[in-house]
Amino acid sequence: MASTRQTGSTRPLAGIKVRQSGTEYFSAICLVAAAGVALCWLLQLPTTKDVASNLVFVNTQAPVTRPVTARAAEGEEPSAGKRLLVLGGNGYVGREVCRLAVQRGFQVTSLSRRGENPEPGNAELDQVKWVKGNAADSSTVQNVVGEADAVVHAIGLLFDVNSGLTNLNLVVSGSGSTPDDTSTYDKITRQTAFNVINAIKGRIRMPFSPPMPMMFVSAAEAGWPDVALGPEVEKVAPAWLKEYLVAKRAVEGELASSTDTIRSAIFRPSLIWSWTKFDVLPVIPVFNLLNAVGVPFVDKTVTVFTLSKAIVAALEDEGVAGVQRFREMEELEKKVS
Repeated sequence: MASTRQTGSTRPLAGIKVRQSGTEYFSAICLVAAAGVALCWLLQLPTTKDVASNLVFVNTQAPVTRPVTARAAEGEEPSAGKRLLVLGGNGYVGREVCRLAVQRGFQVTSLSRRGENPEPGNAELDQVKWVKGNAADSSTVQNVVGEADAVVHAIGLLFDVNSGLTNLNLVVSGSGSTPDDTSTYDKITRQTAFNVINAIKGRIRMPFSPPMPMMFVSAAEAGWPDVALGPEVEKVAPAWLKEYLVAKRAVEGELASSTDTIRSAIFRPSLIWSWTKFDVLPVIPVFNLLNAVGVPFVDKTVTVFTLSKAIVAALEDEGVAGVQRFREMEELEKKVS
């Protein structure tokens, strides 16, 4: 059984003298990043040959899946019979978690505003129970949590109603989701996650029963206070990003204080991508390059397949808990073929 994973701080760039404020250093990094983005656009994106995969792209294709009946015949369902609830199961990350969880033998229920299968006819997603409901409503969440053995919180919102950038969600949302007039970071992230946490705590537990697994998709930037230059970077970050991180950290903190009833794994991905998510592809090599050369507050990016596999692997491994950064996610991914 794997031991609980924890991550440490990243050391500053070797040979660079850091100023007290960090602002000038951050500005220089931003200029490098901007130049890299422009270059990527001019070159129509880098090729995907085997060239410095850690610096540019990792040529990760969508996983080749086999019919669930074939997997069952081969005895490849380690989680058979377990009931999994995915909040936001028709979203960009959520649908991949649902797809993979079905392959692994979970009985999957998705709760989302639309309550619709995003890919009708897909062998795995057709087996998911699609429930329409508002995760910000505590009674709705309590009902579905009461019928689950584990929960994945995959509800996300990059630009909330107060950010002034809501129209950009049409571009950056992997599922095409758009916020309504009440969609704040606090409501969409903190309130929905707290509803799950409270519902789990309110369940009747058998004596000596293990804590219930809950997987939470946070963000790499939530860890800025723990890395070199992270606090300085956050000071000059835009207001919407600061509010975004307040909500993520509130959930992380609540999970950290609930270990008696919840075994939580907190996933902190940087940019999440796939070859079909064109809005983010140009900046992927920039983030990976900055991480590779040692910029401490920029994490290597992960594909949506790496993230979803890591989540399912953590569901299956009772020894996985706490913060999972990109290195931990890449290791967890290897456990799910």
